[in-house]
Amino acid sequence: MITVTEEAKELFQQVEHPEGTVLRLDPVTDQNSGQTQIGIAAGEPKGDDQVIEHEGESLLHIDASVSEALDGSTLDKVDTPEGPGIGINPPPEAAPPAGGS
Repeated sequence: MITVTEEAKELFQQVEHPEGTVLRLDPVTDQNSGQTQIGIAAGEPKGDDQVIEHEGESLLHIDASVSEALDGSTLDKVDTPEGPGIGINPPPEAAPPAGGS
């Protein structure tokens, strides 16, 4: 499961999308390189999406494969030279077991 900070939720609220669609976080394959990246776009909801809600309303749908691949990550607001954006912070490293032998 991916966590979304309040600051990121506020950014997602500002993104307009056509009526009848939802804001989605989906895998996108680059046609030139063949590499898969993650993109945000309007689209149809899917039954296995991870749904992020804010104030009781559906805010963002995350494709199941993205949610699984980024399990434990956090979406957060980041400041860029172009203005605010969304960053993906990986899950914290697991602490080594306590005690030694």
